[in-house]
Amino acid sequence: MMPEKEIKSMFENVAKLYDFFNDLFSFMLVRLWRRSVTKHLLKQSRYILDLGIGTGYLSNNISQDVGVFPVGLDLTKSMVLKNIKKLQRFSDPVIGTATNMPFRDCAFDTIVSSFTLRSFKKVGIDKVFDECARVLNEKGNLVMLDTAKPTNRLALAFFYVYFKIINFIGGLYNNQAYHWLTNSIMDLDPEFVKKKMSEKFNNVHVYKLTGEIAYIWHSRTRKL
Repeated sequence: MMPEKEIKSMFENVAKLYDFFNDLFSFMLVRLWRRSVTKHLLKQSRYILDLGIGTGYLSNNISQDVGVFPVGLDLTKSMVLKNIKKLQRFSDPVIGTATNMPFRDCAFDTIVSSFTLRSFKKVGIDKVFDECARVLNEKGNLVMLDTAKPTNRLALAFFYVYFKIINFIGGLYNNQAYHWLTNSIMDLDPEFVKKKMSEKFNNVHVYKLTGEIAYIWHSRTRKL
């Protein structure tokens, strides 16, 4: 597994242009995918944690669509500083790790996360789901969005070709980070995520977005 300090260092280095490259490489689809997360929020969700809040786009969508301002947790200080500057109405996000969250037990009724599962797998996805289960209440709602290795052959062939383009363009900015990004996506199996999530949460559903380019994993209750 990759140490958290290495992942933190990579994201610190790409924070300045992180949103720009996300939009560019996804043809702006990343914005639609984040919007789809709010459809899976429970009406009674009032205490929401945005796990890996990054530059705050998902939290901003939630505030607009649901009227709730999530608590944010992120490992990367430069991402959080950019977040604070952009999202004036939010409380300051917390600097911390997903494998040891600085929150009390049962503190939240919903956890959301976008494009962080690939990092969680590198640092220990079991520990992350353990912590999610701990800080969620017994009716805890967990919604996670990410890109992953598609099972459809046509989509998989597209990924192999397109990632060569991403590695070339992104590599001009930060070669290590964008090679890690594409490799981590291809290393993330949707069924593996479902299996690991199901060890701590009930009735995990997987939703495919845009022809298996992105996925949402969703559970409405944790195991007691």
